[in-house]
Amino acid sequence: MRTIRWMAVVASLIAVPTQAWWGDGHGILTKGAVLALPEEMPAFFCQGSNMASHVVFDPDLFKNRRAPLLSHAEHGEHYFDLEYLGGRAIPTKRFDFIALCFELQLDPPRVGMAPYAIAEWTERLAVAFAEHRQWPANEAIQQKCLVYAGILAHYAQDICQPLHTTRDFDGREQADGTIIGKGIHEQVDSAVERLGFAPEDLASEQELQDFSGSGSSMKAITDQIRKSNWRVEEVYALLGHWEDESDARVRTLTLDLARTAVHFTASLYLTAWHQSAEIRLPRWLER
Repeated sequence: MRTIRWMAVVASLIAVPTQAWWGDGHGILTKGAVLALPEEMPAFFCQGSNMASHVVFDPDLFKNRRAPLLSHAEHGEHYFDLEYLGGRAIPTKRFDFIALCFELQLDPPRVGMAPYAIAEWTERLAVAFAEHRQWPANEAIQQKCLVYAGILAHYAQDICQPLHTTRDFDGREQADGTIIGKGIHEQVDSAVERLGFAPEDLASEQELQDFSGSGSSMKAITDQIRKSNWRVEEVYALLGHWEDESDARVRTLTLDLARTAVHFTASLYLTAWHQSAEIRLPRWLER
């Protein structure tokens, strides 16, 4: 039985998409998110898009076969295939979700862990911001904030790509076993870069949200996953057109998805900053 379960886990890891927002897409979206931030954010952070957009690619680098333990743990952080839960509520905490998966006889990596990666990195950034509030001139803390921000941005932007929220992530299986739409995932991932969207355009006229107002950022995260899942049909409706850069429908949908990713990422940054004001650091900590 253990062998069968292990084979199922391995199969699920092989069957997931390797990356989202292919090429420089993540970098463009992260620079846009930093540009969209309000003046209340720390100056070093608003000027630090180069560092954050450098680190944003690292979660994909972690999925390296030469680092098998890291790769095994990393894969599930990038997606959440909502259909597998059959309408059940998404638990707030990672280990409660794992318990639910066992109840439903699901392997957690097959469903994905993205909401927990996003929520946990948001809180890591909030703790780092709390350090900055106490030691505002400490450059090491500033760099740490930007590193955390880059990693958070990757996972946040992944779930704004609808194919990262569905088991039909790269084609749909037909009754006869054939797959319709194989390759669509990479076509959507590459669209932000191919269509030439600039960070400045994606950042303009964004009205950010503070997700901490509801007491937890998890509701906003799971809401975004559901919204992205609802848009899967829109993505598949353009099957066969995604590589046509002159198609206005492709451009319109890609722009909307990109602006959503920028808005969501920047709102998480703002949320982490506000949360940091309530965090009390231990007395023994010296920086």
